[in-house]
Amino acid sequence: MPMRIRFEHTRYPHWGQRSGYVQFVRQLDPQHFCADLHVASDSDADLARWLVPLRPYLRRLVRRGRMPWYKLSDLNAEIEALKACLAGKVDIVHFLDGEHSGRFLPRLIRATRLTAVRTIATFHQPPDVARELVDGRLLRWLDGIVLVSPSQLPFFQQYVPEHRLHVILHGVDAEFFRPAATPNVTDRVRCITVGHWLRDWDVFRSVAQVMTGIAFDVVTDRGIDVEGMPNVIIHSGVSDTTLAELYREADILFLPLVDSTANNSLLEGIASGLAVVATDLAAVRAYLPGNEGILVLENRIDGFIDAMRCLQNNVELRHAMGQRARTRAEELAWPRIVRQYEQLYAAVG
Repeated sequence: MPMRIRFEHTRYPHWGQRSGYVQFVRQLDPQHFCADLHVASDSDADLARWLVPLRPYLRRLVRRGRMPWYKLSDLNAEIEALKACLAGKVDIVHFLDGEHSGRFLPRLIRATRLTAVRTIATFHQPPDVARELVDGRLLRWLDGIVLVSPSQLPFFQQYVPEHRLHVILHGVDAEFFRPAATPNVTDRVRCITVGHWLRDWDVFRSVAQVMTGIAFDVVTDRGIDVEGMPNVIIHSGVSDTTLAELYREADILFLPLVDSTANNSLLEGIASGLAVVATDLAAVRAYLPGNEGILVLENRIDGFIDAMRCLQNNVELRHAMGQRARTRAEELAWPRIVRQYEQLYAAVG
């Protein structure tokens, strides 16, 4: 009988159908795993009808904890998951957004031995952010914790035995995000920057102001104050297809970061065969271990400018880095990454 896994995750409106860690769920071997994916809004909107009269009390309850991202929608999701567990329909509950969810159910299951269900949570934020979002006291109730970067380990090792921590790198849809059929041959080099979370927009603006000979495509739904910069084009609300086309039209992926663990934009960019110019962080090096780009320490503006000029003037280097980037993306394609999840479920279950 296939192992029955109930997945809980948060709906982020800026994600398309081809981006994000939820993609691996569809890759699980159906002969051995039965996946049941449930989505909660990133708000207080989702609440069962019978709980609506208790909304004021429940809102106070969730706000008292040490999980500021936990909302009524997450509480509702845990209640629904508990019902499925008690009905004997679940073997493992995997909370795909540990910073958002898994506040009550793991402890309830382990402390009361209501069922034999195992619980797993994936955490995505770097340690400095996790300290504000994750209640370390609750981590001990989980049977397994998935991290998407080795840089997260020191934070979680404070609370959880090492054998319960599993680093599984983020994956990418390497069939959808792919290089252009022929290399770009336009005179003007194009850079692409995608996303918003933990991006260093001050550095981006400083570099773009100097590198006027490069065109910068920015895909974001947030304001970044680039008015009056003729070499910067903002794209918002784009479809998955348009996003993939923008990657293929670019020559360089530019990611000045404040911090990072996994990064959808990084993976989609390398899958599209782009050379990378990014901040030199341990998490970035975990994903780019083989000269797939140029990494700049401490977000030095002169370092980014030198890297841009180097790639702008050296087409052969740019293409070589792009080819190495694509090779790395193929190693991180979801059909390969999903095998690690299957091994984890078999071990925990």
